[in-house]
Amino acid sequence: MSAYKTLREAIEKKSVVGFTLSGKPQSGSPHALGKGDGIEKVLMYRGEDSHEKGIPPTSEWSCLAVADLSNVYLIPDEPFHVGHPEAKHREGIREVDIEIA
Repeated sequence: MSAYKTLREAIEKKSVVGFTLSGKPQSGSPHALGKGDGIEKVLMYRGEDSHEKGIPPTSEWSCLAVADLSNVYLIPDEPFHVGHPEAKHREGIREVDIEIA
């Protein structure tokens, strides 16, 4: 399955994904998928949802090019980050295909 299709499935199921970015394994909660500047992009909360564990968050919202992600897979047992991104984080995706409502 392509990275785009896996990310789409993750958004539909509200599932955390694991992936490789710049050679490093990472995880995140994808919230929107579509195109920006003609490039497929995903809006994702990357990292652990650490505030639920009582420690300061080390995560961030990112708008990433889908082509930069490899080895994308679902991690259904991890808690999905349900927060809402600010408008500035959503600017990278101009044509939304799917998003968390």
